[in-house]
Amino acid sequence: MSSAKGLNTPSGPQIIVESLYAFLAVGSVILFGLREMSSLQGEVLHLAELADLVVCALFWVKAGWDLYRAPSRLEWLRWGWADLLASIPTVGFLRPLRVLRLIMMVRVIRSTTRGIHGIATYFNVDRTRSVAATVFALIVISVLTSSFVVLGVESGAPNANILTAEDALWWAVSTLFGAEAAGFGDHYTVTTGGRLMSLWLLVLSLGLIGSLAGIISAWIEQEPGQ
Repeated sequence: MSSAKGLNTPSGPQIIVESLYAFLAVGSVILFGLREMSSLQGEVLHLAELADLVVCALFWVKAGWDLYRAPSRLEWLRWGWADLLASIPTVGFLRPLRVLRLIMMVRVIRSTTRGIHGIATYFNVDRTRSVAATVFALIVISVLTSSFVVLGVESGAPNANILTAEDALWWAVSTLFGAEAAGFGDHYTVTTGGRLMSLWLLVLSLGLIGSLAGIISAWIEQEPGQ
């Protein structure tokens, strides 16, 4: 997490990224609870473990970046220590520490914005980076959530070929980035729910291409020194 001082004046991209990590924090805590109650079995449990590794890696990258940019490392550690401990792979009982990130995010929104119009103001200040942050957040959330949904609805269907956690993750990534449509993917959906998820990822893929094109165009058109 960023230091408290740095979070007093967040930008639009920072709000989006912090919101993404708050979402990941809540999701990881929920998955931890389900695993502790033995509600996850088989490949779904394996997918939860793989997703946890991905989320841990994202939290470590974010922690390293925040620590690098923090004006005061001691100030950053007031909140950052929780992210570091909660992101140690295979040490599941530390995951609830991520609730602190959600608390911090709520404090940021309440102290720096006043309703939807206030939040929109921050996004308008740096639209290009806000769009890039939004694209990144949508990719992470869509890949993780669609993997769980597709594994759940496809694994028990006749003639299904998405049967393992690895199959689900590969399907989600390859569909989002066009590998399935280009013939490089080996997995496809056979159920109505799975096809709806495929449609969502294809629509997101088109939006991703358009957004990236807009970002590149904005950077090219930006005058030197701005």
